[in-house]
Amino acid sequence: MRETGLPPEVVLDLALELVDIAAKKLAPPPVKRFALGLGAARWRNVSPRERSEVLRRAAEARWAKYRKQHKAG
Repeated sequence: MRETGLPPEVVLDLALELVDIAAKKLAPPPVKRFALGLGAARWRNVSPRERSEVLRRAAEARWAKYRKQHKAG
């Protein structure tokens, strides 16, 4: 406020507008939000240990595919 000389109301309005814009940028679109919800629901009843094992195997499979592609090329 001091540097701009604007009244507090205007600065506050601008700040709220910036927060609103940032929130829209960060929020996924409705279709993606639904997909994220389904993904979260899938893991809801899975123990952390089992979840870790499944994710570790998925990561290993992805890296194996990546290494295979780079060996061939």
